[in-house]
Amino acid sequence: MDRKELQARLQSIEWSDIEFKEAAWAAPKDSLETVSAFANTAGGHLVFGVKQANGSFTITGVTNADEVQNTFLGWVRDQNKISVFLPINGSVHSLAEGTVLAFYVPEAKRNEKPAFIDRTPHKAYIRRGGRDDTCTRDELLRFIRDASNIRYDAEPLDVDTSRCFDEPSVRWYRTRFAASNPGKDTAADDTTFLRNWGFLVEQGGVLRPTRAAILVLGSGEYVRQVLPRMVTDVQFYRNASADYDSAVRWADRLTVEDNLIKAWQSIVDFYFRHSERPFAVDASTLRRDDDPPDYISFREAAINLLIHQDFGDTTRVPVIRFFRDQTEFFNPGDAFGSREQLLDPGDKEVRNPSIVNAFRRIGLSDQGGTGVRAIFDGWRRLGYMPPEIENHKAEKSFRLRLRKEKLITEAQLLAQASLGVSLSGQEADVFAYLTRKGQIDIADVKALTGLSGTDARQLVQRLTVQALLVAQGETGNVFGLAEHLRPHFLAGKPSVPPENQHVAAELGGEKSTDQATDQAGVGAGELDRSLDRLSDMQWRLIGFADVPRSMAEFMTHTGFKHRPHFVTTHLEPLLAGGVLRLTLPDKPRSPKQQYVLTDVGVKLKAMHGQAGVATEQEPEQ
Repeated sequence: MDRKELQARLQSIEWSDIEFKEAAWAAPKDSLETVSAFANTAGGHLVFGVKQANGSFTITGVTNADEVQNTFLGWVRDQNKISVFLPINGSVHSLAEGTVLAFYVPEAKRNEKPAFIDRTPHKAYIRRGGRDDTCTRDELLRFIRDASNIRYDAEPLDVDTSRCFDEPSVRWYRTRFAASNPGKDTAADDTTFLRNWGFLVEQGGVLRPTRAAILVLGSGEYVRQVLPRMVTDVQFYRNASADYDSAVRWADRLTVEDNLIKAWQSIVDFYFRHSERPFAVDASTLRRDDDPPDYISFREAAINLLIHQDFGDTTRVPVIRFFRDQTEFFNPGDAFGSREQLLDPGDKEVRNPSIVNAFRRIGLSDQGGTGVRAIFDGWRRLGYMPPEIENHKAEKSFRLRLRKEKLITEAQLLAQASLGVSLSGQEADVFAYLTRKGQIDIADVKALTGLSGTDARQLVQRLTVQALLVAQGETGNVFGLAEHLRPHFLAGKPSVPPENQHVAAELGGEKSTDQATDQAGVGAGELDRSLDRLSDMQWRLIGFADVPRSMAEFMTHTGFKHRPHFVTTHLEPLLAGGVLRLTLPDKPRSPKQQYVLTDVGVKLKAMHGQAGVATEQEPEQ
């Protein structure tokens, strides 16, 4: 944490990733509770020399900075005081008001949690809001399950192997396995097949099914013994997500208390019944022939929910909620990787490796950690805002939202055209996101574009050179809309510090973007915001100008007789706004002059046509 970031945080409020302590004369002993809490959640900054009073923070300074720092660092390296070694380093800031010490506490590794103090596991803490809360019994058990070297789903169970499997599920699985792995199913019977592929393991000379075997292929009664809660709860609502509360009743519901294969089959059937565009699914693969982007994103999200949940957590149920404007997936159990890591190619550490491998063998879980990428790729192809991920380390839960909200609106295209710079499709997507949120990080850029980390940084660098965004904070991963553009694109919206991005209210939405576009014409300075929205007459011109047209053709097409009024009111704003261009720009008064759509104009025409079709054909619910 550098001085600029520290001063910015002092002007905000205390959040889950920063804790202030007065520590005027000595390192406070309760600071180890904060170290435990940060280590068990997502890491954070611990700052000494700041006093909290009446909701505000005042720099009081640390009197003997060297002694306080050495004492604190000695504590965090003493396993009698904290159970895990953490690479904590401090920085000293000499401010006018006094000396401030800042330490960054990283998140502990999966197998090191829970981090506890005083050699007492019950003194483990998690960070919740601005508090360090003692872990409950259930929270401790979640940490312990995830930390075990023997994975929960691989444990053998003492049950009757002749009765515990569901024969139709095993038959379906073997058929799908043979189709996905030609020549690899050489087993003469089901028992041999299940043993060959790890569903049955030998223990004390006796074959035992693993917990994964029961969860994937078990008969209903055995599944319910292993998992005394629903496998998933799927709910369909006719209203928007904003109208949801506990009193709102679903229009249709599916509850599953059977194995994961049957759960997946039931979820696909449910999706089929409520799809906006009816389709057929291959019964043997549960895949569509054409696999459109919306189904790909849903399929991967639903499979991830099934196979990555914490099956040892019997207090919470995985839920899929369909709303008119989004689909939401909730899972007990957080992802072990960060959001950015989830978007990177390559295998990831997973909670249930045996179950994941069982699904991969039949093509229902993609290799190399590409499932989350497929979710984002499908949603990107539809032109929607990127899926939202909430990987809650304290609650150990995972939420994914697929919002049916277009990333680029007509108003944003008009706003981009006024910049006077040429943006590629990916750059335009990043800029549109910036005009909604005010800032962006590298993970957001990867989510928006599908680029690798290196290519995402190069794209950000190009936008920086064009003075469209600026770096924020000390990490080099967060960027904000350039200050000279904020009044035009974020009018009336607060400038959110990068450190508080995770708690700031969303700055986007189509309505607010339109409002920003409307207000941007006031005091626009170096920007020409002569075109805020299109009139019906201008839409007629756009629909006619997909090939070069002369002034006479425009006048005839629209029925206008008064040329000066037509040019001033309708044509010139389209030219100034970057929607139309001259075919002979060096000879504006040439009698051979014609007018044609720019790239932005072509996009606007396509978007307007799609909106018209959507209005005429209301989707089925």
